[in-house]
Amino acid sequence: MNMLYGLSRPTSGKIFIREKEVDFFTPLDAINAGIGMVHQHFKLVPSLTICENILLGVEIMYEGKLGKLPFIDSKKEYEKVQKVSDKFKIDLNLKDKVKDISIGLKQRVEIMKMLYRNVNILILDEPTAVLTPQEVDDLIIDLKELKDKGKTIIFISHKLSEVMEVSDSIIIIRRGRVIGDVKTRDITEQEIAQIMVGRDVVLRVNKDEIGCSNNDVIYKLENISTKNMLGEEVLSDINIEVKKGEILGIAGVEGNGQNELVMILTGLMISTKGKIIFNSKNITNWWPADIREAGIGIIHEDRYAQCLCRDMTISENIIAGYHRNPDVSKHGMMRYGEIAKKRDRLVKEYDIRIANPDGNVSQLSGGNAQKLIIAREFDPNPKLLIAYQPTHGLDVGSIEFVHNKILELRKQGAGVVMVSSDLTEIMSLSDRIAVMYNGRIIGKVDAHKTNTAEIGMLMAGITNKRSNQI
Repeated sequence: MNMLYGLSRPTSGKIFIREKEVDFFTPLDAINAGIGMVHQHFKLVPSLTICENILLGVEIMYEGKLGKLPFIDSKKEYEKVQKVSDKFKIDLNLKDKVKDISIGLKQRVEIMKMLYRNVNILILDEPTAVLTPQEVDDLIIDLKELKDKGKTIIFISHKLSEVMEVSDSIIIIRRGRVIGDVKTRDITEQEIAQIMVGRDVVLRVNKDEIGCSNNDVIYKLENISTKNMLGEEVLSDINIEVKKGEILGIAGVEGNGQNELVMILTGLMISTKGKIIFNSKNITNWWPADIREAGIGIIHEDRYAQCLCRDMTISENIIAGYHRNPDVSKHGMMRYGEIAKKRDRLVKEYDIRIANPDGNVSQLSGGNAQKLIIAREFDPNPKLLIAYQPTHGLDVGSIEFVHNKILELRKQGAGVVMVSSDLTEIMSLSDRIAVMYNGRIIGKVDAHKTNTAEIGMLMAGITNKRSNQI
């Protein structure tokens, strides 16, 4: 998609639009050819109005007798943008500032930016990743209306249900190659998953009801708060508890404090208030190594930034964070023979596909790199697992593997704190769900008695009495 939008150039092959070969050097070339792209992370200026953001870079100047004057004609800009908004039935208050609107409306602003530039082909990269379920429904309605008005839409997503609902045809890509090109009406979700992975995949989690004992709390946060480097409070009075054999899901639209919460839980950030209790011991603001040593496994969102080192070997990565354990080190010296045995055992047990056992982690695919992290964190049999976006960027086959391993850990009596922006994942795996909004826990619900509508309302900051009684 970056090549179609002029952000990078192909080393071979050709791009055609309406049978005419094109060659893009910049995104402006792509826009001029009728291609627009809405990125997963929005490119908006919060302090400007919706109208100003849409016109950014193509402002309309006052026309004088001697030509254009160096002043923006705000009235004319507003009228032109409102015409486009009315034409495509995209409801926006153009005078609102972007910093004051919801994530769903920001998505609409990005789409409007492209429609104003009169693009005919609209590329959407993971457009639902930061939306509530209600906003996803609204977006799909908008996209179908745009299609009816003659726009071509490329919708990139790993959420198969959304792909099935919004598309007419589907291109399936694996490892940089097109391996499937089908009409949506001729295929099922299950068949898509099978083509993507090359084998049968279970898309629905089969979670038994072997649960926790109601009173056996092993992990507890009491009034945890923290401030960022600017002195702004980004977490406020977080209170949660996790029981043995329980998966506590933490849901919410990205950017509502989940990242800061996980950093505090894993020793990468200092809490300014409150306590963290694990097995009756105060572990507030402990170092990551001490947290692991206490019996807590850690899976971070970014596998290469916080979990693995590409330039280190598979053996070194498989003991990273546990290199002080006596089974792999003695008197400060690494026991390389034992490390190699451990590597070979975990590679076999977790089906990690490697070309060279002595090679670096950089040789592994994303799925196999994630399996290495899972193997390392699960092997010590942790009493608690903190998993942040554990299936981020994985194919459906690897997702199935990770889900099964988390459920195995639950069945063994461990507690799990799972933070994910994937609502389907949260609802299918969790026993209870806490929803974050604006740095707070806004509600807690029983995963077996809730629905996407209720959680979606909480994700949007709308509470009800029932959601605060779990």
